[in-house]
Amino acid sequence: MRKFITETETGKEWEGTSDPLWIRFRYAEILLNYAEASFMLGHEDVAREYLNMVRSRPGVEMPDVTESGQALWDRIVNERRIELVFEEHRYFDVRRWKIAEQVLNEDRTRMQIYRDPDTGEKTYEVQVFQEASFYPRNYLAPIPQSEREKNILLSQNPGY
Repeated sequence: MRKFITETETGKEWEGTSDPLWIRFRYAEILLNYAEASFMLGHEDVAREYLNMVRSRPGVEMPDVTESGQALWDRIVNERRIELVFEEHRYFDVRRWKIAEQVLNEDRTRMQIYRDPDTGEKTYEVQVFQEASFYPRNYLAPIPQSEREKNILLSQNPGY
């Protein structure tokens, strides 16, 4: 992965150092957030405009999105997935959209490669290394008991 890596800083002298100017909030994320909010408010033309601002910036120059309705929503979701890859947004996005049960309940797999020492022949086997378990209760966090004791009208979130 080369995202956020300065290409000119390579070699032994670069190892173990980091740039103190760590990017926290990129302009592309702001534009995608605005596109998502506009879509949710029913302003598809504004959502398309801001989505296309991300796609048409210098160095990217992708064709404009022209879809509407569900197809536009699917483009916004996919654009966030691609543009914000490795930036730790996906988990929070799928929770916010209430699709985490479908998206995150796929087991994580790996490829196990076996090599026969005598023949050198390789065999491949897909193995599950982490079983997925996202439950509906995971959309909300539990309310601490100390807070519920402060206000007896406060009920616990479902599933806890």
